[in-house]
Amino acid sequence: MKLFANIISTAFHPLLMVTYGTILALSFTYLAIFPMMLKLYLLAGVVLCTVLIPSVVVYLMVKSGAAGDLDLTDRRERVIPYLMFITGNMLCFFYLSKMQMPVWALTMFTGASVALFIALLINFVWKISAHAIGIGGLLGAIMGVAHSQLMNPYWLFIAVFIVAGLVGTSRIILEKHTPMQVYAGFVLGFLCTFGASFMNIIYLLIH
Repeated sequence: MKLFANIISTAFHPLLMVTYGTILALSFTYLAIFPMMLKLYLLAGVVLCTVLIPSVVVYLMVKSGAAGDLDLTDRRERVIPYLMFITGNMLCFFYLSKMQMPVWALTMFTGASVALFIALLINFVWKISAHAIGIGGLLGAIMGVAHSQLMNPYWLFIAVFIVAGLVGTSRIILEKHTPMQVYAGFVLGFLCTFGASFMNIIYLLIH
């Protein structure tokens, strides 16, 4: 059971959620008409900013003894990684804006950054599940984009709900988080990214 939980935790690591969301947007929205080379450029920038750079920082922290393990079990070790991930998200925002990505896509990065900033503040007093924030944020982003684009990918909603349950259960099985830490993380991630989708509506009304 713990092996399966480890596989799920790795496959749906919080650092990968933005990449998964970007792949979905490039595959199932009108962005799918983009040339493959442009899609790869966009995805490469996302992976560099939100996966590779934060991963290197965490690895160096573990190698230097600043962190005990790659999971950053001690919440006090999570401050720098949170700051790096927030920075990566904002770099991604500016990179994609330069690539003239639509506002509805950019707002998802804003929502993710807000969720991470709130998680950073919470982290000073309480350990909240970053995995749950990630999968909750992905679900919120999917629902937000679907709402703004008048889509109804119900099969995708169901799939991500199932994955969210597996991720939360895995973190509890591995004794990395309590149920409340998982629930709080999921709600935080979902509300921030779904709420950010309404920024697109405000933008459209203004313009």
